[in-house]
Amino acid sequence: MFNKLIKIIVVFGLFYQTPLYSKSASFNEFNSRDLSNYFSGIIAFENKDNSDALKFFNASKVLLNKHDAYLKRYTFSLVLENKVAQAINVIKNNSNDENLDFFEAYLLLIADNLKKNNLNQAEKYLNLSLQFQNENRFNLVIFETLRQYLYTFKNKKFYLTKKFWQYIINKSSISKMLSKKGKY
Repeated sequence: MFNKLIKIIVVFGLFYQTPLYSKSASFNEFNSRDLSNYFSGIIAFENKDNSDALKFFNASKVLLNKHDAYLKRYTFSLVLENKVAQAINVIKNNSNDENLDFFEAYLLLIADNLKKNNLNQAEKYLNLSLQFQNENRFNLVIFETLRQYLYTFKNKKFYLTKKFWQYIINKSSISKMLSKKGKY
């Protein structure tokens, strides 16, 4: 009886085995030198050494379309090194819906279109950036300011919403300080 039970367990164990590979197929595309440069760039970026981070990111540009977070870090490094035009070109050339998932990319595209006086395209990017509006209050303020700016120049009149300004006033430190009634 015990031998039958062991034989049945062994047979089921053999049939239900699945091959397990420790090596991922998605990593076959990456070069170790590119990954090393990328990780060095991340470390330099986090240590606020932007010039070195940009050198490392430039050395690993192969990852631009393969890794979504690379585009964000590379763009931030370019902007911090005052290479905004290059950052805008990188975003335009390498953007698709999957890897353009940060508010600052849309902000750069909006600024570029405002500079070129292309208000319709700027408004399109502003509407696409709507998904990031609730990430933090600064995104909301920037979004609303740009929306009002675009409305003003497209329609030649001011657009002010009470709701927006009430929200800003209620959440600001000025209103909190004034609500203490002189207790500074």
